[in-house]
Order: sequence, then structure tokens, then C-alpha cells
Amino acid sequence: MTETGLQSLPDDFRCLAIETSSAVSSIAACAGTHVARAEYGSPGEQSRQVYACVRDVLRDVSLDLSDLDCIAFGAGPGGFTGLRVGAAVAQSLAFGNELRVCSVSSLAVLAAGAMRRHAASVVAACVDARMGEAYLGIYRSGAGALVAAGVDRLVDPTNFILPSDSEPSLFAVGGGWSAYPEMLQANASNLSTIEMDALPDASDLLILAASQFAAGRTISPHEAVPNYVRNDVTS
Repeated sequence: MTETGLQSLPDDFRCLAIETSSAVSSIAACAGTHVARAEYGSPGEQSRQVYACVRDVLRDVSLDLSDLDCIAFGAGPGGFTGLRVGAAVAQSLAFGNELRVCSVSSLAVLAAGAMRRHAASVVAACVDARMGEAYLGIYRSGAGALVAAGVDRLVDPTNFILPSDSEPSLFAVGGGWSAYPEMLQANASNLSTIEMDALPDASDLLILAASQFAAGRTISPHEAVPNYVRNDVTS
């Protein structure tokens, strides 16, 4: 167990994690507790950069794609272009190597990072959805796993109030809180700490993927599609 209450990586777990929902994309691979990570921030030629990072992190943990148990990707919500790239790469690599896929909420990944860094137990993860809206998800750590308190959703920052049954010590994480200060002010009494500059990270995605894989919650490659949350996404 880690200090956050989330389980650590199993010694025999081998996974590639792709998190491309935010301005800084990250790729990580693990061979048990041996983890390698790479990131890039340039939006240009995302597919090329993802594949280069995949090659690098797998080399650093001495694995081939065929050695993996599964491939995990951050399904969103987040930036539409990045989500499409991440899902497409996960699909392609999983199809080509007959691997199962772990689809993980990018807000859950963001929350897991806050739990790892700050031992937070209940996290309100929020990112800017543009067009005057925000994506928000509330997560708790318990019994060695991350538990969602409802579904990730699109909220109107001008009138959003955390549920009345929310604990008074929610840890707020993500750029959505800084993008919409009126929402932060309206919910300040329920928030204990705020970390506005954090982004979802593939290293935390590995932890959540390990839990999903152990529970048998994987999908086939063709099911690896983004969760945009916002309905009016054009192709």
C-alpha cells in the first residue's frame, strides 16, 4: 500500500500507459515496480511524439509490446485532439499485439496524483472544458482503490455547488478551479486544499490500470474510444 491508500504496482504487472488529455502528454511503462516515464508538450505531430515516447519507455524497462499484460489510456474528458490521438494509439498497439485495454478516466488519473502527492482521501478533480464550462469528478480512496462518487460531468461554473453531502475537506485539483474563480469561491467552504497546476500523469494511470486489470475490468481494442463527456463533439 502507498501512503495514499491506493495499491502500489504489483511485482508481476507489465503495462504501457498513455495519457494525452491535457497540454502536457505523458507516457509510462512498468515492469513491476520498475517504471519509466516520458512527456511532451508540443501539440504538433502528436502521433509521432506518442510513438517515440512509447519506444523510449518500453526500452527503459526492457519490455517489448508483446510482453505487456495490457495497455491503458486516459479516456478523458479533456482536449479532444489529444484524446483522439491517445485512443487511436492504444487501439493500434493493442490490436497489433492482441492485448486487452484499460480505459481510465483522466479525472480519476488527476485525482490519483493528488492522493499520491498529498495523501488526500477525497478529491474534486476539475479541468477547463472551454466554452465557459468545466469537467468535474469527485473521487475517494478506500480499500486500496479509487472510488468515483458519481460520474464525470460537465458543469456550469457560474452556478455549480458541490453536493450537500460532500465532505468538508475535499482536496481540489486541476486547472478548472483556477479558470473559474467564481466556482472556487462558491465552494470554498467544502475545500481544504487547492492544487491548480496539476495535470493527469501516466505514472498515476499505471496504478489505476493495475487495479482495473486485477479486477478483470478490461475492454477489447475496438472499444478503446474517448469519453468526451460533452455531447456535441464533431469528428
